[in-house]
Amino acid sequence: MEPLPIKMKNTKTQKGFSVVEVMLAVAIFAIFSIGVFYLSLDTIQRDIKVNLGTEALLYAQEGIESVRNIRDKNYLYLTNGDKGLSLVAGSWEFIAAPEDIEGFYSRTIIIEDVYRNESGDIDEDGLNYDPDTKKITSEVNWMQRGVIPKSISLTTYMSNWTGDDWLEDTCTDFNMGTFDNIEAKPGVSPPADNCNLALTFYEINSDIFESVDFGHHGVDVVLDGNYAYLATGSSAEGLAIVDVSDPENLTTADIVDFGNKGNRIIKHGNYAYIGSQDSKLGLSVVDVSNPNNAFEYFSWDIEGIGNQPSILGDYLYMGVDDNSEGLQVYDVSSGQLPTQLRVDEYDFGSSVYYAIANGNYLYLGMDDDTLGFRIMDISDPANISEVSSLNVGEEVNAIVLSGSIAFLGTEDTTDSLKVVDISNPGTPSLITSVDVGGAIMDLARADEYLYAAVDNQNAGLASLNVSNPFLPYLVYSLDIQGKGLGIDATPDYVYVATTTSNKGLVMMGTTETATAETGTFLSQVFDTGSTETRYNFIEWDQIDFPSGDIRFQIKTANSALNLETATWIGSDGTNATYYDNPRTVITLDPSRSGVRYFQYKALIDSDGINSPVIESVRINFTP
Repeated sequence: MEPLPIKMKNTKTQKGFSVVEVMLAVAIFAIFSIGVFYLSLDTIQRDIKVNLGTEALLYAQEGIESVRNIRDKNYLYLTNGDKGLSLVAGSWEFIAAPEDIEGFYSRTIIIEDVYRNESGDIDEDGLNYDPDTKKITSEVNWMQRGVIPKSISLTTYMSNWTGDDWLEDTCTDFNMGTFDNIEAKPGVSPPADNCNLALTFYEINSDIFESVDFGHHGVDVVLDGNYAYLATGSSAEGLAIVDVSDPENLTTADIVDFGNKGNRIIKHGNYAYIGSQDSKLGLSVVDVSNPNNAFEYFSWDIEGIGNQPSILGDYLYMGVDDNSEGLQVYDVSSGQLPTQLRVDEYDFGSSVYYAIANGNYLYLGMDDDTLGFRIMDISDPANISEVSSLNVGEEVNAIVLSGSIAFLGTEDTTDSLKVVDISNPGTPSLITSVDVGGAIMDLARADEYLYAAVDNQNAGLASLNVSNPFLPYLVYSLDIQGKGLGIDATPDYVYVATTTSNKGLVMMGTTETATAETGTFLSQVFDTGSTETRYNFIEWDQIDFPSGDIRFQIKTANSALNLETATWIGSDGTNATYYDNPRTVITLDPSRSGVRYFQYKALIDSDGINSPVIESVRINFTP
């Protein structure tokens, strides 16, 4: 019997689905489930990422607020650099950077200087440093998934707004203090009452005093090398030449008779040009190429008494005691005065006492009580013209030029020195005047000092400090045993022609200077008005010298009376130290009785020559 054939059946599930359909459905479900799983995992990771970023942002914000808290305690704690933060006993402090947070984050506070442009706006390329503003950056870093570096940073600017300032920089402020070998010296405005503190500067006359007797009184003197050339008051010996090579042994080298009394004198090359007291032969020229054997070259009729001559380039400008030809111009290009070569003259209606040429201008002192100072254009010596004139209230006998300043010696018996601004020759203006005790007959300058020959029998020489021409002052007047008539000076010596016949020329040392080696200034007592005052820092502006030193100490108390016995202390809170760096945090004496009243002490040291200078003192405090 043959077996029956087998028939295949389409197998169904109980629901009526085939196996293939079920398997396909399971596969699709698995794929969908895996996708949902990974989508959920990514969403979780994204939530973690967002949370980390938010937390980091909060830590960055905390960093900013913590720095703000430190700033409020004392702005000077905000020093440049990278910082970490630490909360100690409820107070934030800086520590080394970076700061670890929970073993996961690191935080760094970056503090930088701020600069501003000309408009006052913050500008990284600005040139104006702002000491009362800092740039603060709070940066938080972490590793995402342990391998991807992430960071968040916040930046802001913080200013020193919490404190008040006690600032001293004027004469009024400083003069309320107490000085010991320190003085308050007026400075250039602003402020209007500006003053500086410096060690006392001593200016005294030298004890050197020598004279020479050449038989007559002197009228004018000019120095050249080892010789002094004197116009004398003798009609027979109008020029005396004195050898000054040995200051302790002045000797007469030669005397020249040119037939007239000497008046005013200059030396140019091998010749001495002398304005003489002769109404006809008012200009004499003497060959002094050999000072020990000088001789008259010739005399010239200038139709009046010769006053002060001046030479610039090829031309001699002659002041004449004549109302119609007070100024005369001569060509001296050959080295002396050829005959018949007057190139120009000028009529002022008054005599010219003094003439000094500089550049394109000639400055004149006049025998005129109203327009005693005149300026001439000499760019063309053959066609001179008047540029301007100035009423200085008196006749002008002498002129010294110093840059844009002209010092005028006048007949005024009180304010005889006049200081004039000639920066614009067309509009000269009077700056100030100084009383030297009599009329000034002549002037000479050496370094920072101006020396005046004074028409005063008991004070024939005056020394003035003109280092600041806007604030010149009389240093001393000196009895030279006769009136001063003419004067010249070198850096070491002053030579004065006097009215005394047996002391026709006297020689003295120039003004000697010295600075106190150490000094102390005690400020006025300052009342903050608060028993809870917090002192932030002390700051001062200074001008340094390598061999000098400036330092401060402070003290506080609960009353002005107790302040008198309080201890002076320095930067470590003891009497052994000082504040020697400007803008230093103030440390108070632990044993202080209070803080309402405050006083500072400034100490200055020097090498005895130059003094460091304190320009201002600033105490920053919070009442």
